[in-house]
Amino acid sequence: MGKKTSTFLIATFLLGLFFFEVKPVQAQDYRLSANYSIQSVGFNYVPNQTYNGGIGAVSKGMLEAELERYLFHQFYVAGKAEYLLHNQQSIMIGGPVDFEQFNIGALVGLQFPKFGVYGGVKAGSVWDFKIRATDLRNGNETWVQPEEPASRLTASLTAGIKYYVLNFVRLQAEITQTHNLPQNIVPQSSFTESPAFRSFDFSPVSFSVGVSISIPWNRPKSKANEVKLPPLMRVSGVNFSPPLKDTFVTSEFGPRWNREHQGVDLDAGLRDKVFAVEQGVVVKAGNGRGYGKMVRIKHSNGFESVYAHMSRISVKEGDRVRKGDVVGKAGNTGTSSGIHLHFEIIKNGTHVNPLSYLRF
Repeated sequence: MGKKTSTFLIATFLLGLFFFEVKPVQAQDYRLSANYSIQSVGFNYVPNQTYNGGIGAVSKGMLEAELERYLFHQFYVAGKAEYLLHNQQSIMIGGPVDFEQFNIGALVGLQFPKFGVYGGVKAGSVWDFKIRATDLRNGNETWVQPEEPASRLTASLTAGIKYYVLNFVRLQAEITQTHNLPQNIVPQSSFTESPAFRSFDFSPVSFSVGVSISIPWNRPKSKANEVKLPPLMRVSGVNFSPPLKDTFVTSEFGPRWNREHQGVDLDAGLRDKVFAVEQGVVVKAGNGRGYGKMVRIKHSNGFESVYAHMSRISVKEGDRVRKGDVVGKAGNTGTSSGIHLHFEIIKNGTHVNPLSYLRF
């Protein structure tokens, strides 16, 4: 990669880090992304003294599509496809070599509120090589083919980082080591064309930076899992309302990861307001083991509600609260895999499924 191109790409990435308003990535089951990246390809060559043009760096425009499947809040697996879309010379794209490339791959990664890291493998192909040359008759630029076909099937190891500017927009940087690339490519000899070099080899390591537009979504819950009976709150003497506005369940009540999940996890943004689901008395407002900043409210008829992993607590023990009062703000404190609200309902000392009392 040339110094000017490297400086421009690094500056673009840093500007994204410092000048955009960053919002955390929301909870999701799937995320579909379309990415355009500038890939820098290293190569070694034997120069041709009769070539009059400049050599420059080899950089290509790659179009990528990726589907991520979140197995739990942070960890995901993904399938990815790449196609070399932009090949010919422009401001940031070009170089003395043109070729076609296609890859498919499998990735695993960890996604935090803003940053993500991933690694994986790719398989693909490179073909249809062309080498820039000078037409000795008129001095114009032209292209020549290799002496022998240089198509190859390739295998790659890749690793990268992601940074979310917005929930739907991210910056991405990736390094790839590719095996079985063509080597010792020699241009066809000609009396009228002078190629940029006598032979060249590809470097196995390439680097790319890009921007993605991505769409997260959650699977619709099966109707078979819905409670068939009317909500129990209608006959229990309490009438719960949701603790968050415009939320949905990201992890349900019951067995999870070889242990019992005693509440539900609800999608939330950082510092979203958390509301009391019913009037009552605050019996706990502070740090709880694994729960981080939490609030516990005692209601009538043996009911209690718990709000955990909050970033801020707005009540204190002994306070009387009404339904809809703000008790804190959502966060990521305690043993938490991302920004969300862990919410529990307890009846006579036993944890019960909040979906029997509330609809989200």
